[in-house]
Amino acid sequence: MQAVIRRRSLSLLATSVTRTTTRTRTVPTALLFNVTQQRWLASKNGGPGSTGGPGSTDGQSVPLEVLSLSMDTYHARSDAFLETVQDQLEALSDDHPHLVPDVELTQGVMTVMVPSLGTYVLNKQPPNKQIWLSSPVSGPNRFDLYGGRWVSLRDGQDLLQVLNKELGQVIPEPVELEA
Repeated sequence: MQAVIRRRSLSLLATSVTRTTTRTRTVPTALLFNVTQQRWLASKNGGPGSTGGPGSTDGQSVPLEVLSLSMDTYHARSDAFLETVQDQLEALSDDHPHLVPDVELTQGVMTVMVPSLGTYVLNKQPPNKQIWLSSPVSGPNRFDLYGGRWVSLRDGQDLLQVLNKELGQVIPEPVELEA
């Protein structure tokens, strides 16, 4: 069984940690957070004092696979994903310049102009190890690398499926972006 925890619980935990001890000796918050976070994770992952279930504050389960993603792997996978999608969208733009006139990727931020819908923005969020999408059709969403795909943990949508469906509304042929 894959262990899951709640992302919101960690942020609440970090804000509840005090900065000083009872002896008025200052302790860096980062040290307290790391120790407390490790204890909390151990309790949620079957460690001492474990209740066996996931933590919860907002109902959003975060698989351990997502939480354990290294920053190097995140950057490699997100950069490769954005570059691959950019190449495919530029090819689509070449075929339909009036429908998708501009695709640009700069420093982890991709903008896609679709005059009949609006502007799409896909951007890397390294602190969260996510790719965020701002869509003129479906609004904002956040995607985590899970099972080799960029998936929204809120609603289970795949980022490529969202783009394919929405761009398919204006492109006269099937849109099949792949990563």
